[in-house]
Amino acid sequence: MKKILIFKTDRLGDFLNISPVISNLKLNNPSCEITLICSSYNKPIVQYYHDDLNYIVYRKSLIAFIIKNFYFIFLNKYDLILQLDGKNHSYLLSTLIRSTKKACINFIKYKKFFGLNFKINRPNFFIKSFFNFIKISCENYKHIDNKKFHYLGLYLSLLDKLNIKIETKNHYLPFNPKSKNVFLNEKYLLFHLDKRWELFPLIVRENLKKKIIYLSNNNKIVITSNIGSNNFFNYIKKELLNFKNIQFFDEPNLHNIISLVYFSETCVSSHSGLIVHSSAAFKKNIIDLVSPDINDELDRWIPFNVNYKRFDINNFDNEEFKFTF
Repeated sequence: MKKILIFKTDRLGDFLNISPVISNLKLNNPSCEITLICSSYNKPIVQYYHDDLNYIVYRKSLIAFIIKNFYFIFLNKYDLILQLDGKNHSYLLSTLIRSTKKACINFIKYKKFFGLNFKINRPNFFIKSFFNFIKISCENYKHIDNKKFHYLGLYLSLLDKLNIKIETKNHYLPFNPKSKNVFLNEKYLLFHLDKRWELFPLIVRENLKKKIIYLSNNNKIVITSNIGSNNFFNYIKKELLNFKNIQFFDEPNLHNIISLVYFSETCVSSHSGLIVHSSAAFKKNIIDLVSPDINDELDRWIPFNVNYKRFDINNFDNEEFKFTF
């Protein structure tokens, strides 16, 4: 397969989650030409892969995109299309672009209207007929075989159906840090406090503050916010600014965040997709602090071959945040 087109028009972590797909395509055919349809949101991280793929940014509306990219859509032909984002516009564009083989995930949801259960397929029956290779993903996280629908596992299963050998399941991110380790040669724990922390009860946020203080007695700590910052991060910064082993990075750009992950030992977040998946790419320890009611959903997102721990957001006070080997 010489020419491959991949659709992934969603978020940063979602794109990193398909990095093993790109790896396997290149390992099976180093000379293949990969083109990615990305979003304006995940474009900044896609740009790190400039040696592995070309990209086109999808911007709404669909009609405007088709007009602007008329040559690309109607006069090009690919050996393989991989529709990996589950977006309706991507399914539709896949039907318009010529390709010898087309593969996608068929997402199945069950919704209730007026007391009746309805099965909803994405893509619908008509669009699905354009694809030669399909893997089913049941979007009921309480499914008895929930882990069978692990998203990266489904993507790699598609490659297997296409007779593409699975050489690796590991995430990768081609990244060269421009900045130095903030604590020189010392390892540190990275706490990423994004806006979802504002939604947790006060007792949870206070327990996190106590945990950070306790850990700072014997560890270097770096605390960062989401791009744009948030009220909880600002509160923690005000409270802990003068602790000698704690350093803050507010309103970092994407490169700053990835650099902080790159130099860290362990990354702690409430399952921030960028943090979890970039940590996997750099083989860092990963800790998720989340509500137990989303455990089944997260089981579909955890990268392969990583050191990972998950703790109840309501009860992590006595948990050990260190990894032993």
